Amino acid sequence: MKNQRLYCVSGPLTPEIDRPTPILPNLGLILVTVPRRREYGTLQMEKKYVSYCFIKAFVYVLLVQNIESLTLIQPNTEYRSCGNGQYLDITYGRYYCSNGSASVTDRMNTNCNYNSACTIQAQNNWLGGNPCVGITKTLEWTDACRAIWGEWGAWSDCPGDCTTHNLERTRPCLKPISCGAAPTDYISCKRLGCYSSSEISRATPNDVVYYSLTTDCLVAMDRTNITFRARAKHDISLALGSEDSSTSGTHYEIVIGGFTNSKSLIRFAIGGTECVNYNGSPLSESFFDEFWVSWTGGSVRVGTGSSIGSETFMTCPHSTPYTVNFIWIMTGYGSSGEWRFINDVACQHVMNSHVSLTTDDTSCNGVSVYACNSGYKQTAGNTQRTCGFGKILSGYPLVCSVSTCKIDMLFIIEASVYTSSMHSSLMAAIGNLVGSLQISSNNVLTGVITYDDYVDLNIQLNDHYSASSLNSSISSISIPSTASTVNLAEALRVGFYDFFTLSKGNRFTAFRHFVVIAKTYSSQTGATVADQIRINLKNQLFTVGISPSTSLITDLKAIAGDDSRYLQVSSIDDLYPQFNTLLQNIAVCPEISFEQLTVDCELDIVFIVERYNLRYTKRFLAELMDNITVSSNGIRVGMVLYDSGASTVFNLNTYTSSESVRRAIESISETNQTDHLVDKGLIEARDNVFTSTGGDRTDASNYYVFIVGPFESYPEAVAKDIRSSGSNYVFAIHIGNQYITEYQKAVDSCGDYTKYANVDSYENLITIKNDILQKITSCESVNITNPDCLIDIAFIMEDTDELSATDFNDMKSFFVSLVSRMIIGDTAIRVGVVTYADGARTAFPLNQYSTANGVIMGITNINQGSNAYNRSSRYVDKALKYIQMEFFTTGNGDRSNAANYYILLTGGPSAGNKAAAFGSAIRSIASSDLFIVGVNISTSQDSAILDMVDGDKFLKAENFSVLQCINDVVVPNITQCLDSVTPTSLVTPSCQLDIVFIMETSESSSNENYVFLKSFFSNIARKMDVSSSTIRIGVVTYNTDAYTTIALDAYMTPSEISDQILALPEGTDKRYLIDNALVHTKNNFFIAANGDRASAANYYVFAIDGVRSGASIQAEYIMKGWPSTVFAIDINSGYEKEYRRTAGDNSRYFYASSYANLSAIESDVIAAITKCPVPQPVTTTDGSLMFADVSAPCLNSLIYLYPEDLTEGKDGGQDTMYLMTDFVYTITSCSRITSWEFSHWKSGYIDFMVWRPSGSNYKLVAYNTIYVSGKNTTTYTVVEYERIAVLHGDVIGWRSKGDNLVTSGPCLGPCAEGYKASPNNVQIGEEFDWTNSGTSINGTAYAIKACLEDNTAISFPTSTLSAKIPDHLPVGSFVTLLEPNGADYAEVVNYTATQYQSYTNSMEYFAVGETTGQITVAKRMMKAKVLSDYAFLVIAKDSCNTTATATVSIQTQNMPPEVLGMPNIISITEETEGDTVLYTTIVEDPSGDSVCCSLESTLPKTNNFVVFGNDTGIRVNYSIMASDAPAFSYRQYNSYIVKLCCDDDEDKSTGVLIVNIKKPNKTTSYEPPHWFLLSVAVSCTPIFIMAASACLVLIHTMFVLD
Repeated sequence: MKNQRLYCVSGPLTPEIDRPTPILPNLGLILVTVPRRREYGTLQMEKKYVSYCFIKAFVYVLLVQNIESLTLIQPNTEYRSCGNGQYLDITYGRYYCSNGSASVTDRMNTNCNYNSACTIQAQNNWLGGNPCVGITKTLEWTDACRAIWGEWGAWSDCPGDCTTHNLERTRPCLKPISCGAAPTDYISCKRLGCYSSSEISRATPNDVVYYSLTTDCLVAMDRTNITFRARAKHDISLALGSEDSSTSGTHYEIVIGGFTNSKSLIRFAIGGTECVNYNGSPLSESFFDEFWVSWTGGSVRVGTGSSIGSETFMTCPHSTPYTVNFIWIMTGYGSSGEWRFINDVACQHVMNSHVSLTTDDTSCNGVSVYACNSGYKQTAGNTQRTCGFGKILSGYPLVCSVSTCKIDMLFIIEASVYTSSMHSSLMAAIGNLVGSLQISSNNVLTGVITYDDYVDLNIQLNDHYSASSLNSSISSISIPSTASTVNLAEALRVGFYDFFTLSKGNRFTAFRHFVVIAKTYSSQTGATVADQIRINLKNQLFTVGISPSTSLITDLKAIAGDDSRYLQVSSIDDLYPQFNTLLQNIAVCPEISFEQLTVDCELDIVFIVERYNLRYTKRFLAELMDNITVSSNGIRVGMVLYDSGASTVFNLNTYTSSESVRRAIESISETNQTDHLVDKGLIEARDNVFTSTGGDRTDASNYYVFIVGPFESYPEAVAKDIRSSGSNYVFAIHIGNQYITEYQKAVDSCGDYTKYANVDSYENLITIKNDILQKITSCESVNITNPDCLIDIAFIMEDTDELSATDFNDMKSFFVSLVSRMIIGDTAIRVGVVTYADGARTAFPLNQYSTANGVIMGITNINQGSNAYNRSSRYVDKALKYIQMEFFTTGNGDRSNAANYYILLTGGPSAGNKAAAFGSAIRSIASSDLFIVGVNISTSQDSAILDMVDGDKFLKAENFSVLQCINDVVVPNITQCLDSVTPTSLVTPSCQLDIVFIMETSESSSNENYVFLKSFFSNIARKMDVSSSTIRIGVVTYNTDAYTTIALDAYMTPSEISDQILALPEGTDKRYLIDNALVHTKNNFFIAANGDRASAANYYVFAIDGVRSGASIQAEYIMKGWPSTVFAIDINSGYEKEYRRTAGDNSRYFYASSYANLSAIESDVIAAITKCPVPQPVTTTDGSLMFADVSAPCLNSLIYLYPEDLTEGKDGGQDTMYLMTDFVYTITSCSRITSWEFSHWKSGYIDFMVWRPSGSNYKLVAYNTIYVSGKNTTTYTVVEYERIAVLHGDVIGWRSKGDNLVTSGPCLGPCAEGYKASPNNVQIGEEFDWTNSGTSINGTAYAIKACLEDNTAISFPTSTLSAKIPDHLPVGSFVTLLEPNGADYAEVVNYTATQYQSYTNSMEYFAVGETTGQITVAKRMMKAKVLSDYAFLVIAKDSCNTTATATVSIQTQNMPPEVLGMPNIISITEETEGDTVLYTTIVEDPSGDSVCCSLESTLPKTNNFVVFGNDTGIRVNYSIMASDAPAFSYRQYNSYIVKLCCDDDEDKSTGVLIVNIKKPNKTTSYEPPHWFLLSVAVSCTPIFIMAASACLVLIHTMFVLD
């Protein structure tokens, strides 16, 4: 018992108690040992029982002598047994002798094992010891028989489902050891009244009052029987009634267990006559008993159990059975009752399309809530429905349609003699149906018409805006009189033509639903009208037949158009159950795509309508408006009414919406007139509607749409005039089969009648609606041509006597129609008109009108029969000459950079014989072309025309009336661009040239010859690089005298000088003194005042067609002044030798057999006169230097003198830099330097430099540095990556440290110009003022040249350049660098960025360096989860204007949070207190997202740690803390891995902290509390008292006398 204490315990044992040992078991005293470590707790719990323990012991001392005990003398035995269900319990046992004793109670119980019987043995081995060795012992004991099992326990709980389950109960085991399997009792859960949601539970009091089951929604409707359970002492009653009342209607009363559970019976009526009875006690009082009742087959029967028909104990036959709809229950007469009925009263949902169930409660009185899905709205039915008795939900199922749905509904209801008897109930039903609709201005509106043989409009759409008032109004519709015939077709017509108008409430955007309710077949069937109505997809038809005939069924189905839209009922009552089916049809917008037509063009449409049968034409036009989108910038609509005259109903700008146009159309009063003059309507539309004040737009196509019946009219002439002007189109809608040809010609003269439509009757107008709609909303394209070039066009109109007035007007209309198909303007096409006969005159010049309308007006105003010429003959040549010489001039608006087109219309071949020659001359001009439109030209006359013009430019028309039929052929021809107007490349020499064209203007070169000559020089000028710095061109004209006609500096572009040459007037002088012309040119033309440049070579290019001596002498004199050069063009002069001598070299002499053949030598002349002058070798007087051979070993070079000829000279320059500004050293193209070739006289370093003009200064672009050795001529090939990129106008230079190393020599001929200067330390990019800071180089030549090659074209390595960056980069951050291939040394590449089509907003977020190519962030980017992909186009352009394009694709990505300061390791002690901050870290999100952190896990798993952070934002502090009650133990776990998870809603990061537990320094010994010894003393006192008392009892027992 070391380390343990002994206690006396009375009462329940606690978990603190270890081994209980009975002391006085019959009094419930137990000795327990308690470990010392639990002593404090045990003492506190047990000391309150101490005094009670002593009292029990004292009582035992007093009473023990009276307890009967049994004894056996060793070694006797005794058999002890108990009854069934009991066990033997040894309550006391002592084995003793005079010298000692031993307690054997436990030993005896162990041996007997608490069995029902046991043999007691007074033997040492049986009792487990010998207290008195050698002495006979006595066994004394007491025992008792005790029950093995206790009383029955409680029944188990009711299960969730009580259909087949049983409840159970058991008895507890009372034996100290196991009793084995406990006895179990079972009972059906139904017998005890358990129930679940599948059953209804009701209780009835002891009050003799019937209670209806309708409160639980349980009724007898649609039933023939019912099962139930009930528990009562007696008297449970049911009443089966026809009404929901215990006092009215018929009843069967059923009494079960009445008369104190002795008699059951069935009565007719409550308390009524008894039908049958049963003597017995069917109620068990304590339990629920099952019964069933049935009322079918002419009997009411009652039985027990749950199976209908089994165990029947009452049957009441009834030949005329009552209706059973409701059930009532009752108890009384001293008994209350509990009832259980099957719960099968739940309602069933009826779910329509696009409906969601938000609250599902179909139990009795449960409210279910329904909602329309997203994008849909309620149009009918109820959103809340309550489940009532009979499994019926209140209201109607929710009907939903798209949220934009609007429905205008018309009920067309038969009100004939055949429906008069049901009229009130029918109207009530319709009112009830409409009452479930969502009637409002934004949802459903409803109207009603009734019909028999006459149609009544009862309710308009805008009469009611609430369902309740509409319901009431419909229900009150009466029939004043009825007819026995019905006209359903007319009812539909009234609905279609008269009811659905905006003034009656029809909403423009609403679907129109026709709901026909009919009972009687009509010979006037409505199928045809319905077909017309359905053409508009907005119109939907539905039909309901009430007990219809077969014929009516056929008609109603045809009207509906689809069997699913037809509903049939046998009576009005049958209509109610079909409400949901009907509402799903009529209250739902059809799932069809219905959008108003929009057009990609502007259309101005005027409807020109006869005042006749307007009921049909108004509806037709109103239906069109449902599909046409009218707006101020799309389609505009106007209207004209006509009869014998015409008037404007409204203009194009009166209304700006389709709805307002439809309203205006519907408001027109309906009158019938007898006249039908379409031409009056067309004229009214043209003159008063298609005007600027009427809203006509210049850029819109004008559509004249006239509607006419089967009446004669004469619109062709007016219509033809209208069609010729601009984009005007005429459409005809013709009713009937008379005068078809007349109206077809009104829309087109060429046989294209696609704009003509015909229908047989006015009522069938609606059937061609879609066809008309397609026609008048198609963007009729007149192929408005906007060429990519400038074109100046001359329309050349014949004005001879041969043309009638009609022909002349048709010709004007033809030219008007051409203009209407072209873009007229100063930046596109200009048009002028010339009329001709025996001569020609300008009707108006090119620059008179700058718009198509202006030109059209100008053509329209041209009158036939000019006095400027004789009209009896047709001279085409005179017209062509006039136009070339006098019309295409700057004063008339001719543009130098525009092609000149001659469009000549002729009614026959030309008089005279020069037409073909002039035609060829015109066509020889590179910037001109000739087109001929021939009218009435016979095949035999074709050859005369084809001599004038290319075959594909000769266009024919049969007569003037059909000229417009070839519009689409003419326009593409006369608007094609001429490639020769602006050549793709120009001839550019490597030197500056001043060129003069010396043109003969004598009689022999006049007329077509002069045109050929001008064409020749004009074409040459157009192909050369004319500018102020390269080639300049002037003109000298000559005959007897010579004239400076165009100075060198007058025109500085190829097109300008070319155009001015064409405008030169011809001469009539008979002489052609070329020698005088050469003298004039040398002395008076090549002067500074005329633009002559000292740095440019002077080239003389003359043409002559006759013999003139003296030219060679003047040319020789001219060419002594090198580089002046003479070129001769001999046009079959017959004086070849003279003109060859004049040219001085055969390469500069050119021969043409005629003026017409000048074009054959054009390319040779261009090649010759664009070569730079080449000086011939000459010997100087002192023989010191020769002109060098300028042929170079490289393809392109900047040279002056060849190096080998200058190998000795030193100019003495020290620390000097040189710049060569002469034109031979000037770079003339975009290229790069591949090598330097030079002579040097000693070793050293040379910088070869490139300078670029910058105002009056020069900027150093770059230089190549090389080291040369000794005296030599060196060709230095520059490495690829140092080849300097040079531009047009750059010049070269060099510098040396110390002596100038480049050799030089005196210059006797033409010398290079340049400068030299000190200091020579200018750096790249710096500018230097050579003019003021340098010294001119005079008389010295230097041996240096540079070789060139083409600049490398830049390109990007890939078409798409990709980069991936974080989405949080600040503005200005670097993204990527554009690095195209091919950028040469010192070359500047410029970058521009443009929007990429699919990424419209990317440009705002990024910037591209214009010259650096560096892409940076320009605006804070959106989060990557919102927008992560950006793209834009970049265009790189190098110094040669070569471009490269690439797509830059940038993808942003979110960056996860950064847990700063982790991973890390810390150490803590076991004594760390709760809520201690162990470690704090900073968490930052680089993308700027808010961060949230939490404890992810610990290893090993523990609750010792928590994470705390109360900051928000992108940079927050989080602490890892000890929990509120940590239990750290070094011996249990000396280390933890703590993981912190941080989340920015996109990415996660984990921080790891290792927490080590420090090993304790020492072990703490246990110190008992101060009260410990006192408690020990107090605890021991009762033991001592007990021991003393026991001794007293022993002495008393042993020594007291009997």
